[in-house]
Amino acid sequence: MPVCARIAGWRAGFEATVERSSTSAANHSRTPGSRGTRGYPFGRARGMSRGSHRSVEGRHCFRYNRPGPTDMLTRDMFTRILAILLLFLPPGSGQTAGKTVAGIRGSQFTINGQPSYTPASGFPSANSNLAGTLLNVRAVQAIFDDANYPGQGSRLHPYQSNTLGPIFWDYPAGAWDPERNVREFLEALPDWRRCGLLAFTVNLQGGGPPDGNYGEKVSLQPHNNSGFDPQGNLKPAYAGRLRRAIAEADRLGMVVIVGFFYFGSNERIQITPDDRYVKEAIVEGCRFLKSLPHRNILIEINNETNATSYKHRILQPNGALDAVVLAQQTVERQIPVSMSWSGGIMPRGSRGEAAMRAVDYVMFHTNGQTPEEVHQSIQAMRRWLGYDRPVIINEDGVSTFNLHAAVQEHVGWGYYDNGLSNYRDGFQAPPVNWKINTPVKWQFFEQVARLTGSPIPPKPEYNADDTPEIDLAGLKPGQVLKEPVWIEAIVKDRHPRWPIKRVEFFIDGAPYSYRKNAPYLPNNQEWWDMSDVAAGKHVLRVVAYDQRGPRFTELCSMVEVPFTVEK
Repeated sequence: MPVCARIAGWRAGFEATVERSSTSAANHSRTPGSRGTRGYPFGRARGMSRGSHRSVEGRHCFRYNRPGPTDMLTRDMFTRILAILLLFLPPGSGQTAGKTVAGIRGSQFTINGQPSYTPASGFPSANSNLAGTLLNVRAVQAIFDDANYPGQGSRLHPYQSNTLGPIFWDYPAGAWDPERNVREFLEALPDWRRCGLLAFTVNLQGGGPPDGNYGEKVSLQPHNNSGFDPQGNLKPAYAGRLRRAIAEADRLGMVVIVGFFYFGSNERIQITPDDRYVKEAIVEGCRFLKSLPHRNILIEINNETNATSYKHRILQPNGALDAVVLAQQTVERQIPVSMSWSGGIMPRGSRGEAAMRAVDYVMFHTNGQTPEEVHQSIQAMRRWLGYDRPVIINEDGVSTFNLHAAVQEHVGWGYYDNGLSNYRDGFQAPPVNWKINTPVKWQFFEQVARLTGSPIPPKPEYNADDTPEIDLAGLKPGQVLKEPVWIEAIVKDRHPRWPIKRVEFFIDGAPYSYRKNAPYLPNNQEWWDMSDVAAGKHVLRVVAYDQRGPRFTELCSMVEVPFTVEK
């Protein structure tokens, strides 16, 4: 692009950002939850002292050929000033041709300059704890493909899993097709957005499709799903599918969390002592995203940064700072950069801590945790890293009790529904049915709709002969309750291998109590006294989750019974 056009674009983006932020400029003094600084309406870039006019770590160094002596001074001064001003823009504030711009203001995510899930951003009835957060779905396989297919991963030549048997990607009535997969994903997005969902995660190396990652002791996953070739070049087919996902999300007002690397697949990029090829992949991915006319993007460099699963030093906790800085430099802070962290709380002064203090937003996972543990994890992360940036969980599980725990902490939460490669259940094991077509999916989107003040999706028809049976003893439809009563969900497990994992109770659609072991009693009371339930008509919902894999996959059944409380 010609220099003048680039400058005009930067200038327009800066002016648009100033206009969007004018209402809050007075509130950018240094206070808890704000990264602004008095006199710097967008906050100083990290590493800059007040009044410093130098670039940080080589960022924003612009060079061009001066057009001529008559306008050289004016053009040079403008460019120098603009380069300085760009340092103070919040990540994601660049000018784009898209309609949806993801940004950061203090501890909140913004969309088009307004905190998400607020009346100003189109959610007049959303739970106030949602302001500045991003509820999201783990959809890492939306751009999935397998270079080994059909020689492997087909119905005729499946992979073998120690825990789940043959694994293949073929549809029930057809061969695997990455174009069909992304097309059906895009077709499902409007329904997700209608429920109030604002974000989803895709990954250029996907995620472990079968629950338990085949159960093998080797780290390399047998399928070959990598958007990068061994030298770190971005593959055109993956780039095309990713471009379409970002464009459709932009149209719908949604944010895409774009992951680059996944453990078990990062080895598909050649390993060298200097990490030259994985660095090239970071640069290629960032340049591609920066070249798009969309800024509804957050970057997740790698999924669950840790020292054991990644073979490239730069993707491990002690090397991640280099990856963060490289990505931030490449996108010129036009797109927020982070990684999902699983390295634990690192010592003060360590390179791992430096990496987490360099990211633009804090991201981590809460798989396998109870709601109480979700609260504790969020609080521990904030004690470690402070309150000056947004916090987001982009992977947990299917329990909406954990969703509500995160929302109570003012944190966005990520729904992860693994599935069984049966084109019905889940969102991660291809072939994926991306519709809201199971009780597990419906339960999540229904809760998102309630939290955001959006329309509740219709319940799907779902017929499965191996999901739990629920008999609600002690409560009949329409029953009037005046005294303490014994109510018990008697749950029959119809699968011979996997146990009942959890039973959850909801009253009028709101989470009420949960229990992991029988007897399954509302509020964990043998004689339910209803002391915290108002007089009047109510509906009790019971949801029984059945484990269907060694780690993450769950199916569920639910029953609803109307009743009346008299006091």
